[in-house]
Amino acid sequence: MNREAPVGYAAREVALERVLAQALRFPDLDFTSPGSAHDADRGDDRTGIRAPSMDPRDAALARAIEHAVVRRYLTLIACIRPHLDKKWPLLEKPVQAALLGGAAQILFLDRVPAAAAVDASVEWTKRRLRPGAGGLVNAVLRKVAASVAERLPAGTETSALVADQTLRNIVPLADGSALRLSIDAFSEDAAANLSERTSHARDLVLHWIGAFGFREATRIALHDLCDAPIIVTPWSPGAVAPEELPPSATIEPHDEPGFGVWRGPHSELSALLAAHPSMRVQDPTAAMTVGALATMLPRAPKLIVDLCAGRGTKTRQLAELFPQATILATDPDDARFASLAELRHRHPGIKPMSPQSVFREGAGETGGKVDLLLLDVPCSNSGVLARRPEARYRFSKARTASAIELQQKIADPAIGLLAPGGAVIYATCSIERAENEAQVKRLASRFGLALAVERSIMPAGLPGEPPSRYRDGGYHALLVRPSA
Repeated sequence: MNREAPVGYAAREVALERVLAQALRFPDLDFTSPGSAHDADRGDDRTGIRAPSMDPRDAALARAIEHAVVRRYLTLIACIRPHLDKKWPLLEKPVQAALLGGAAQILFLDRVPAAAAVDASVEWTKRRLRPGAGGLVNAVLRKVAASVAERLPAGTETSALVADQTLRNIVPLADGSALRLSIDAFSEDAAANLSERTSHARDLVLHWIGAFGFREATRIALHDLCDAPIIVTPWSPGAVAPEELPPSATIEPHDEPGFGVWRGPHSELSALLAAHPSMRVQDPTAAMTVGALATMLPRAPKLIVDLCAGRGTKTRQLAELFPQATILATDPDDARFASLAELRHRHPGIKPMSPQSVFREGAGETGGKVDLLLLDVPCSNSGVLARRPEARYRFSKARTASAIELQQKIADPAIGLLAPGGAVIYATCSIERAENEAQVKRLASRFGLALAVERSIMPAGLPGEPPSRYRDGGYHALLVRPSA
């Protein structure tokens, strides 16, 4: 090896170590997408790479490689599989990692030379495992690179090819373009084909086909390939002066009024949010949970409980809508709870508390005294898989049942906090009826609550469409406890 490592070499080394860690835990991948709402709202520019001495460009490349692997894990396996002499599960994990990381660069990082991706993967495998394993990685990755016949530009013809489930050699890409392979890499079975080409668990694809039909299941799966944009609100044209934006950044109107799409370096977003304290990063679907339902409350709330507050985006919404109210907010995660504590500087009505303290303060001697209870409960994340690609592989009936049980454990005791005439906002970022409509129906029946409104929102936006059309999927409902 040369004395001076080639550009990007350190990045690939770090990336392959992280991909190995992912391969060891699959399907329970652990990844935070760059530009996710909670990161952007805090102004963080997280790379996920813990290497302080690494050049920022190398850190960004390492992150991009890992990101590509996580987003297209099953697609990568399908494209590698025809070139193997043994079945994928029989490969040693370091070999899997080298093949995944190398193929991700070849197929999905178009600015990375294929030769550089192959060489780095081979050298890493030799050191991590043994020289012979490096030879296998070299042979397979070169065949993967040779199998790419052409890149098809985004457009109507390419969209038609992507939608054709009989084709076994078309790899859809996030920008609406596609790769045409010289081999049939994907399954003949339509559901398995969709699973592999869009990198979703086959059980999830089958579930969506049963729940929504094949055409809608295909649309949802393709939506999840989008690079989810950072969306800011409240925003309108002219709300931010041009001189407040760096030269490389713009905010473009979203299709939903009051929202804008941030187009610029993620690292510059913190300055914008600091200059405009009322502005937050939030998808229109998530914003609607509080924004739309707050106007339908039976009375202006004086005491609010946000029981699953996360990093506090909806908590901020509530504080801005009801500045005279006291908001008890909690979250069991230490990092998210720390973010809640920071909100008190801007919104003194927010009181971060432990769950136990919330229940002690929120309950009265003869029953509850909470006017508004926000239950933004944990879920499968099936409406936000473009932002949470690691969740695509976890779906199963057992995990869904576990999520539903957790939702019930959170929601049922919390209903006792409600004052007569109080209201509950129940919300998820899921599109699964079992986590949404069925749960709300159960709550209404068990606790005598009146269902005032509910709305299920499907994800919108497809690869190649403008970011202004993008929105997450989700669900919210408003239930009211009778006054007497």
